[in-house]
Amino acid sequence: MATRRLVVDLHVHSRFAMATSRAMTAPGLATAAARKGIDVLASGDFTHPAWLSELQRDLKEVSEGVFRSHAGAKFILGTELSCVWKQDGRGRRVHILVLAPGFEAVASINARLAAIANLESDGRPVLRLSGRELAALVWEADERCVVIPAHVWTPWYGVYGSKSGFDSLAECFGDLASRVRAVETGLSSDPSMNWRVPDVDGRTIMSFSDAHSPATLGRELSILDAEPTYDGITGAISGGRVVETIEFYPENGKYHLNGHRKCGVRLEPSETPADGKCPNCSRPLTLGVLHRIEELAGRPEQVPMGEGGLIEGPPGRPPFRRLSPLRDLVAQALGFGPATKSVSRACNSAIDEFGSELAVLLEATADDLARASGGDIAHAVIAARRGEVEIDPGYDGVYGTVRVRSAG
Repeated sequence: MATRRLVVDLHVHSRFAMATSRAMTAPGLATAAARKGIDVLASGDFTHPAWLSELQRDLKEVSEGVFRSHAGAKFILGTELSCVWKQDGRGRRVHILVLAPGFEAVASINARLAAIANLESDGRPVLRLSGRELAALVWEADERCVVIPAHVWTPWYGVYGSKSGFDSLAECFGDLASRVRAVETGLSSDPSMNWRVPDVDGRTIMSFSDAHSPATLGRELSILDAEPTYDGITGAISGGRVVETIEFYPENGKYHLNGHRKCGVRLEPSETPADGKCPNCSRPLTLGVLHRIEELAGRPEQVPMGEGGLIEGPPGRPPFRRLSPLRDLVAQALGFGPATKSVSRACNSAIDEFGSELAVLLEATADDLARASGGDIAHAVIAARRGEVEIDPGYDGVYGTVRVRSAG
């Protein structure tokens, strides 16, 4: 089977996970994936019994380890798990993605987890296991499973996070760390930030959406050089065959800078008091993603920009692009809220014209966009593609904002 460019989003949730949309059904995900331009999704939440029953009913295997839903989208089986444990005198909380080659492997994983956790409580269950113990359990169930630490820099649940994380993957996964072949950047970091960190060297840098609603599906993506099979996709991940990734502006993420939301305090790492406390109330600041990267970085930042907004990596690292979601750009251009009917109609019209949201954001020319959607929307899309934006960074759970510069 020939290799091809596959657009994948492998961190997705169902409606059975906490704080998710009721529209996160298999048909809902399939429809959103087609509109976004995604080739393969992770199923999400395969540990939840009700969701697993729906997946088994709705999905049909069409190639080794790849399933098609009745609504047309392709899936591989994947989930996110929350590990909570104590190590070295500290509480640890780390989210981990697991990909599985089929329903037999999922059944084996779930049987092991059901003995120690209530899998019906949440689509992303809390497990009283260390990162190493979970990895060992998953690989005992099936050696072909893939383990990827999720949103590795976020303060509360990232493996490198300031609140409960580690300074290296070896501290978390012990002797199994060498088998962890990839990490997920999360919304508040991008590949160029991760390139600075020696502990990430030799591992594939992946980007996915962590979608809790159809609207947020595909807000970050990875494009692989891979066969459309489970082994093709996971082999591309472990072998570093990423063509490029599509990124949020990291400042848009809600944990980019340090801060204390209650006091409205937001600080760059260089501005942060040495004791890590809020200058207003003396409570601990939430030390953000940029702060942790500065702590663990072994090399300076270097971000050359290529043609059309493509940011080239160092040798051995694929390029990436920073984009804003189409609905945010259209909302800015029209002066309405992102959830309004006017914005939805304009987004749908552009997607119908160009085939997918990804095609609008990456491929449509300024002239074609102006003809199909008007000059203001065309300007917003092209400006975001070129990085011509103004950013108000996020901190302590508050999303940042990204606005394209005015045409004048």
